[in-house]
Amino acid sequence: MDGWSRFITRTWLFWLIAWPVVAVVVWVGAPRIPTLLADDATGFLPADVPSQRAFALLRDEFPAAAPASRAVVVCVRESGLTEPDRKWVAALARALGDRSKELGWHIHATATAPHLQSILESEDEQATIVAVDLPAEFLTHSTVNRVREIKRAIEADRAPDGLHVEVTGTGALGELLDSSAKGDINSTTLWAFVAVTVILLFIYRSPVAMLLPMVTITLSLMVSLGLLGRAAAHGLPINGLVEMFIIVILAGTGVDYCLFLFARFREALASDDDSAAAMRFAVAKSGGAILAGAGTNVVGLGTLALATNRDFYTTGPTIAAALVPATFAVLTLTPSMMRLVGRKLVWPGKLERLDHDGKLWTGVAGLVSRRPLVVLLVLLSLMLPTAWIAVRVEPSFDALEDYPADSSFVRGARLYSDHFHRSSAVSEQTLLVRFDERIDTPERLVQAREVMSAVRTALSERYHLLYQRDLQDPLGRRKRQAGSGEEGAVSHMAHGFVEKLAESYYVGRSGRTLRVDFAFEADPRAVSTLERQPELLGLIDDAVRKTPLAQSVGGALSVQLVGETPTYADIYSVRLRDFRVVAVAAILLVYIVLVGLLRAPLQACLLVAATLLTFLTTYGATWLIFRSVYDVAALSSQLDLILFIIILSLGQDYNIYVVARIREERARRNLGDAVRTAVAKTGRVVSSCGLIMAAAFASMMSGSLLVMKEFAVALSLGILIDTFLVRPLLVPAAILLTSRWFNQSAPAGAVRASESAADRH
Repeated sequence: MDGWSRFITRTWLFWLIAWPVVAVVVWVGAPRIPTLLADDATGFLPADVPSQRAFALLRDEFPAAAPASRAVVVCVRESGLTEPDRKWVAALARALGDRSKELGWHIHATATAPHLQSILESEDEQATIVAVDLPAEFLTHSTVNRVREIKRAIEADRAPDGLHVEVTGTGALGELLDSSAKGDINSTTLWAFVAVTVILLFIYRSPVAMLLPMVTITLSLMVSLGLLGRAAAHGLPINGLVEMFIIVILAGTGVDYCLFLFARFREALASDDDSAAAMRFAVAKSGGAILAGAGTNVVGLGTLALATNRDFYTTGPTIAAALVPATFAVLTLTPSMMRLVGRKLVWPGKLERLDHDGKLWTGVAGLVSRRPLVVLLVLLSLMLPTAWIAVRVEPSFDALEDYPADSSFVRGARLYSDHFHRSSAVSEQTLLVRFDERIDTPERLVQAREVMSAVRTALSERYHLLYQRDLQDPLGRRKRQAGSGEEGAVSHMAHGFVEKLAESYYVGRSGRTLRVDFAFEADPRAVSTLERQPELLGLIDDAVRKTPLAQSVGGALSVQLVGETPTYADIYSVRLRDFRVVAVAAILLVYIVLVGLLRAPLQACLLVAATLLTFLTTYGATWLIFRSVYDVAALSSQLDLILFIIILSLGQDYNIYVVARIREERARRNLGDAVRTAVAKTGRVVSSCGLIMAAAFASMMSGSLLVMKEFAVALSLGILIDTFLVRPLLVPAAILLTSRWFNQSAPAGAVRASESAADRH
């Protein structure tokens, strides 16, 4: 960094001009990330997981019944639907149907398909639905725009007074997330900058010291978001909410790195009024720690590329890529501005007033050195119980509580459950039985109905079956009766049109696939339901293989399930796999980086172990907070892995900065004095950085989605625990105790070597 500091000294005017120019050029005309929801078939899950293979088969065999997403217009009158209500719903269905060719959607309503009335209208005659099958995934622009067209059609013709109309379904969820993302990003950006500005003014009492980091972060964000926006417009897969994380993380880390430079710059100016020399000194002494910290962050976040869930493998590397321009700005633009303002950096304060002797942190270091066992036991007694809670917390998979209660999506979902299922705990699935030979001949279709009966019997014996719709009961009108003689059910259907319609809907176009739609009482996204999915599939597979049709056709047959529960079962299994793979990779890479920096494997191991304890404590404490405040039973399934990676990577910044200062002081002092001096000089700035980082994360509390609030609380809490408990107390106490225990029977030379390693920490 000596050479780099001299280079910046010669070129500081260039950076003052170049950064604003480059930022404006990159930012102007660049698309915003939330507007880049691609209209493609790329799913959030790998194509080779069971639910996605089943959906691909459904799409091939029953293309009209396999929409990529769906919007459901729910119309409810609690006193019972009136004739004007039905006329209005019919008019809406026809108006939407008139645009089917233009918008590529397909409408299902009683007015357009009277034979489906028992499915589209509730038994209590208080609710009816208009289902709109959409051609693109829910998180795409085409779906978002189509849902907004549906809402405009509803608003164009006012519904009768008292008729409650809401739009729900996966398509409505995509529209909700799109609008929430844009609003949440704007509010989060505002509050992040306000929080950081207030804390900077409180710490330094200098508008100049507050302004410089804000300029650095603003320009680097313009470059990072502009480049990512342009890359996403040309095909880079990206998460619509990643911009919020980029803003928050860059605001926190960028300001932290600026403060690292400020601390050394002020220190140099206090003894020499030469701002050029002070700037060179600050870059030379802090630049290495900044690069090492940024490198750890990039490595940690980059390991998310190993995940198979698209939310993860696009988010981590994207944030890591955004950190690169921000770090470069801190090492070029910030020193150049420091060179320009000189002593005005602390105006209207005084340099001597800011260069504290660190009495507080010297006292903390003294306490730890005198009573390391007491400190360690007290902290562990506080953290371990909460960490144990974290191990037992189950994840939540997109529960309705995760979304704004006043949204049409949530209101509509609750109305649908109340009137069509009378319970929100309903698992609806589609069974696909694929044979090697055609089974659409009259003789085999008779045997196919026996397959339907076998499935019904197997499901009824094990589950509370609500309905089953299949070739012999296309409207699901039959009551569930385990073992009843159902082979005569087809006689209840009119011959001709209805029978042919049922055959086309429940026999695939290849003639080799049978379809069964069923539902049973179970929370479709509860972990217990997801874990039982293999058992359900095995039960059906066993029942199908015992039927005469399966035995007469011969060859291989496949039994697959499509629906919400199968999809989330795969999300659950992928989540477990991703956590194992990414966490192990991140721990190993961060450990290697720490060993390279500390030259002490045991210390690096303790730092990683402390990080794991911090993560578990934070996760458990976050669950306790949301359990008591929001009455939620679980935290979002998206939280744990992102929280782990951010705490593991960002939490090392401060350790690296302290270690770098100890090494510097060690060159001219004995180890004891070097540690005390380093802690005294870095304690204030590191604590300030922790507060700023926590405040930046807390800005996500302004978001409308519950998952954003969970991230806000968890990340802020994790940084504060690391800054004020783990870094100054837990880790030093553990290292001192470990050093003593290992040194009790070691030779004198080994004792000195081990003590030297502990002192370096």
